Amino acid sequence: MRNIKSQILQWLSASMPVLFMVAALNGTAKAQTEPLSTESMLQSFVEGYKTDPMALTATFGIQVGDDWWQVRSVRVQEPYQVGKSKQYTFHHFGPHEVTLRQGQPEMPTWYFKFADREVLDKVYEKIWTATTAAAKSTPADVVGLDILDMEGFTSTQQNDAIAYTIMEHFWKKDPVEITRFSRDGSLPSHGADLVSLYTMKDKRIGWFSLGKEESANADRGLDKGQVPNLFIFTKGKGKGQFGEEEVDIEPGMSVFIGPYVKHIIYNPYDEPLEGILVLFGDNIDYAQGQSYLDFLEREYAFYEANQKEEIVK
Repeated sequence: MRNIKSQILQWLSASMPVLFMVAALNGTAKAQTEPLSTESMLQSFVEGYKTDPMALTATFGIQVGDDWWQVRSVRVQEPYQVGKSKQYTFHHFGPHEVTLRQGQPEMPTWYFKFADREVLDKVYEKIWTATTAAAKSTPADVVGLDILDMEGFTSTQQNDAIAYTIMEHFWKKDPVEITRFSRDGSLPSHGADLVSLYTMKDKRIGWFSLGKEESANADRGLDKGQVPNLFIFTKGKGKGQFGEEEVDIEPGMSVFIGPYVKHIIYNPYDEPLEGILVLFGDNIDYAQGQSYLDFLEREYAFYEANQKEEIVK
């Protein structure tokens, strides 16, 4: 008995450091799994934005539930000359001046409104992209993340363009901005499951998936738009009504849809119908009188004026 007890005590004494180590590691694991504070989470996005080559100068708000923060960003860029004769100008970007402060912005501006902390968590954990959480079928839709104006401020088209670009880049904190798309990471929009891949004022690019018996743009008011659409089909089969024509859809084909041309897509098959959608602008910008083609002509005139300005410099 004495030998057995001695062996047990010897085993316990040898095991105690290991047991203490396991307990310590378990404590560390628990500490690591505790949820981050909202401020810490937002600060991580701020730190990522400091080195983002697409950072813009702006002041905007963030509202998560009832809590407010303000972000100020000042882009830092430094030109340098390249080429045999130093005839070209390239730029170094960053580190930018980006700060986070708790509370509403002092001056009214636009802001990102998260419906609740859960939406922010999903963006932080890369379950949703911010632009996926903000995707709408109509302006009146209630979404998890919205861009709104504070009282006393009215956004212009320029403000919208800046907000879209900041939404695309600020809410991706990694140096390499990777977007993964699947039905699991999608949200419904226009009748399809959508993952927004990239959003700017003049173009919106998304991945879409239609399950069996699902239709896209079938609801009244969604079957036509003020801007062109480009559908690129990569997987599955389906049926499309494009203008007055009915088309069998299969992988390896694209369909360009002009403004005010009907486009309804339907999947009667078991396999999901998937692809990439490119929208060339915001529909609302061309609902007050100016057409998309009017805008293109003005944009192309700007290119010439901008070139002349650069030559003078």
